[in-house]
Amino acid sequence: MTNDNQILSTTETSIRVIEEIQRQNGLRANELAEALDLSISTVYKHLSTLMKHSLIIRDGDIYQLGVRFYDLGMYVRGHNQLYRIAGKHVSQMANQSNEEVDFGIEQNGRLITLYDTIGGMSEPSHRPGYYQYLHTTAIGKSILAKYNDEEIRAIIEKWGLPRVTDYSITSREALFEEIELVRNRGYAINDQESQSGKRVVGMAVEHPEGTVIGGFSICGPEYRISDDELHQELVTVLDDGIKNFKSELESQLTV
Repeated sequence: MTNDNQILSTTETSIRVIEEIQRQNGLRANELAEALDLSISTVYKHLSTLMKHSLIIRDGDIYQLGVRFYDLGMYVRGHNQLYRIAGKHVSQMANQSNEEVDFGIEQNGRLITLYDTIGGMSEPSHRPGYYQYLHTTAIGKSILAKYNDEEIRAIIEKWGLPRVTDYSITSREALFEEIELVRNRGYAINDQESQSGKRVVGMAVEHPEGTVIGGFSICGPEYRISDDELHQELVTVLDDGIKNFKSELESQLTV
């Protein structure tokens, strides 16, 4: 748990500035001040500090996020052996299924996609801006199914259950019913819950020590992914791919 007495309000304001610029895909200083209900002088101070460290850039009078965020993200992804191994298996499963395969992790109650690729591509690619609610995604629901009910309720309390599409789960009762189903069958389904026209199957993966690492998913367009593919064929590809991932991970950990 975070100790609120240790939190700096100025840092929180800088984070709000960054998030609002991302959300609105760039803003003028006066627009940012209005959106965040801050004085223009305060906004300029935060922008100047962030620009000094290349986290924000200015294009004319529009402020945008800087590419240093990309560099920082690639550092996190590239310097973790587990994530590098996951990226390789994302490509393998994508080529086997000829569909899109993702690997994502849970941090602070949200899902962050680290790797995604589509069958036929030789290397995994990163899809920027992929920061989602757990309850709307197959990976997210499969991860929630590994948590106890108290941990799940804490995540709901923090983020709520926002409706992303008409198919999103928006009640606690429905979510817990879904999680129990995931626990029983071993995989989760996202049937157009995070994006209209997209069907996804996902499974969580655990470290040999028992902690949840993250999860893999396979997805495709609703018009092409039948129920049989969603619940059988793609589940088999996913299950086999995760077994291979865990086998390689265990072998690397014993070296």
